[in-house]
Amino acid sequence: CATPASSSSSSSALSSSSSSPMSGTPRFIRCTPPGDERERDMCGDCGFVNYQNPKVVVGAIPVWTDSSGVQRVLLAKRAIEPRVGKWGFPQGFMELGESTREGAARESMEEAGAVVHPGPLLAVYNLPGSVQLLYMSTVGAGHEDPDLPPQVDCGHESLEAGFFTWDELPEEEELAFPTVKWALDYASALTPAEMRGDVGFVPQQRTKLIFGPGGFVEETTNVQTTTR
Repeated sequence: CATPASSSSSSSALSSSSSSPMSGTPRFIRCTPPGDERERDMCGDCGFVNYQNPKVVVGAIPVWTDSSGVQRVLLAKRAIEPRVGKWGFPQGFMELGESTREGAARESMEEAGAVVHPGPLLAVYNLPGSVQLLYMSTVGAGHEDPDLPPQVDCGHESLEAGFFTWDELPEEEELAFPTVKWALDYASALTPAEMRGDVGFVPQQRTKLIFGPGGFVEETTNVQTTTR
């Protein structure tokens, strides 16, 4: 068969049913590959293993500070599902060939049209199917007037973008995900020196959300929440 160029084969090709080797389509079977410890999707003809692993999500909590020291956080309202019409900070899946900070900066440009400079690691969230790495970030200057925030132009994934002081943040029910509130609450308690990375702090760590009748809740076992 024709072995895929990478392990990112489309889910439509993943099947335990046989395909003709002449078709060039891998004939995936569910088995434990030699030297492995768990079942995977492996081609029964050439032995190619289609590894499926958790995704890495990177994000930025972009902060702009005026000349008097007032801070504003840049948020974007989602234009895509899930949670369309809800607010969050720029975040998304990493792309190949970029670092986590580069990914956070790229997501900020794509979703909020802003140049940001990722700084210290704010939080690590371990969720089913993904790991989130979130960075405190500063927003690049836009206006000559130091008291006017940079103009932002959101991309196709966002309905709008805007700056909020810590007291003006959207209510919890208007936030896209529980992790958005986790990160904003933790970030709001940092000192300016900690936000810049001049003084170290312990990144927040939380784990596993489950969805029940009442919405998202944090799993009661193995919860590791760093408090300040």
